[in-house]
Amino acid sequence: MIRRFVLPVAALLALPLLASCSLLEKKVAPPCPPIYLLGDTATLTKYKPGKGRDLTDIEFSADIQGYTGDCTYDEKGAIVEFQVTFNLTRGPADDDRKANFDYFLAVPLYYPAPSAKVVFPVEVTFPEGVNYVRHTDESVVMRVPVKDKDIIQKYEIYLGFQTSADELEANRKARQ
Repeated sequence: MIRRFVLPVAALLALPLLASCSLLEKKVAPPCPPIYLLGDTATLTKYKPGKGRDLTDIEFSADIQGYTGDCTYDEKGAIVEFQVTFNLTRGPADDDRKANFDYFLAVPLYYPAPSAKVVFPVEVTFPEGVNYVRHTDESVVMRVPVKDKDIIQKYEIYLGFQTSADELEANRKARQ
């Protein structure tokens, strides 16, 4: 008789515990917005001022090696944090052992607002006797005011070097 009474009572007591299992499940955060490296702006060759454009006129060349990062969410949306890594090679025309350049992050969905594109200046110093440097820039933080996983994918982030029209044209020719 005790067995008949204990089993149904135990089952009834277990129902709230079983129902609360969904409360213990880990909620999956929406994905990060996609980040794309623009191929035409993934490299940069800086020449010394003037018309010369052969190998002896190169101050430095650079490419975007990649980026690392993560995103978190709060009540206002996604917080995207990442760092960009560059490979730089000193050229024969460099006389101060410094490479100064800019890179950008752009979110076309924000266009034409000024926040659609942000440009970051970078200065890298080549140590004495070193002609090749890998440089990781400081962290960049962006806020995307969306939490919906279906909409966040529309907030594409583009990354590249801020190039002049001539530099962009040279990159396009080199890719062909």
